[in-house]
Amino acid sequence: MRALPFAALAFAVACGSACAETAVDPERAAKGETLYADYCSTCHGFELKNTGGVTFDLRRLRPADHERFVNSVLNGKSQMPPWRGVLDVEQIELIWAFIRATVDR
Repeated sequence: MRALPFAALAFAVACGSACAETAVDPERAAKGETLYADYCSTCHGFELKNTGGVTFDLRRLRPADHERFVNSVLNGKSQMPPWRGVLDVEQIELIWAFIRATVDR
C-alpha cells in the first residue's frame, strides 16, 4: 500500500517544471484554494498575501520551483513544519495549482 503514495511522489518530482508549466485547471485551482485556506493561509496569508511575517512569500514561486515547493511542503523548511503524512501528493499538487493560478493572474 505504501508504494502508491511513493509512486505518486516520484511522478510529481520527476514531472517537475514540465508539469508545473502546463495551463492550470480552474477546478483544480479552486480545490487547491480550499486546501490552502485550511492548511497554509494562517502562516502564508489569504490569497498568498503575506502580511510581512517571517514566512516565505509564495507569490515569489515560479513554475521552475515546483520540485522545491513539493520538497518544502513534504519535509519542511526553516520554521515551516513538514506536512508529510498530513497532506498527500495530490493535495500538494492542488495547492500548487492554486498558487500558479493566483500568481499567473
